[in-house]
Amino acid sequence: MGNLLGSDLQKKICVVLTGNEENSDIEKLKDIALVECRIDEFLKRKTIDELPEWILKIKEKLNTKIIATIRWYKESGQNPYYIKDKERLEIFKKIITYVDFIDVELKSRILKEVTEIVESQNKKVIVSYHNFKKTPNEKKLKEIVRKGNKVGDIVKIATLIKTEKNLFDLIKITYTYSKKIPLIIIPMNENPFVRFIPIFFGSLFTYVSLNTKVAPGQISYFEYSNFISKPVPDK
Repeated sequence: MGNLLGSDLQKKICVVLTGNEENSDIEKLKDIALVECRIDEFLKRKTIDELPEWILKIKEKLNTKIIATIRWYKESGQNPYYIKDKERLEIFKKIITYVDFIDVELKSRILKEVTEIVESQNKKVIVSYHNFKKTPNEKKLKEIVRKGNKVGDIVKIATLIKTEKNLFDLIKITYTYSKKIPLIIIPMNENPFVRFIPIFFGSLFTYVSLNTKVAPGQISYFEYSNFISKPVPDK
């Protein structure tokens, strides 16, 4: 007997926080290695002045690395929240000392400025590409990896998969490049299990929500916990 995927998977999970969580729920994440603060989601309901307190509360409750992102509205999925680039830049400056990673889009006009801010504080940059409409072809995916690797510490690709070929292309990219470059590969689909597949081919981790789901097929941490705790049937 045992669990379905093993305890090692716990190290490959990043829980997305939006500021809509109860303290009691956050406290249940003590064994999680990574959380992502979706600041654009946080600002839908709260103010910039409340940001430091929110992130500090997370740091106090959890012994975890923190990724912060202010998702560019063109790559933020459903119900995008528009924040001017100048304001995004100022927010990154405001919170950089509280976090370990900043996630910024490869296509963002403030990419260079953000990477300079992050490097000045000896933190890490995740350069990301999100496509909620399709998965580009293999040639384009390789180009994204190469460009992202030139400017960031980690390259993240999250795309909508519609066919088996889409998933195969993402897995192939993961297997080919993850031995040389730190990669996060996220296949987005209504089937939540496809999100875990790239982990077994070298992707660093995948994302689950806590309360607010922000991408197709994203399951909650509690759904994930229930799934991996199921015993494997005896043969």
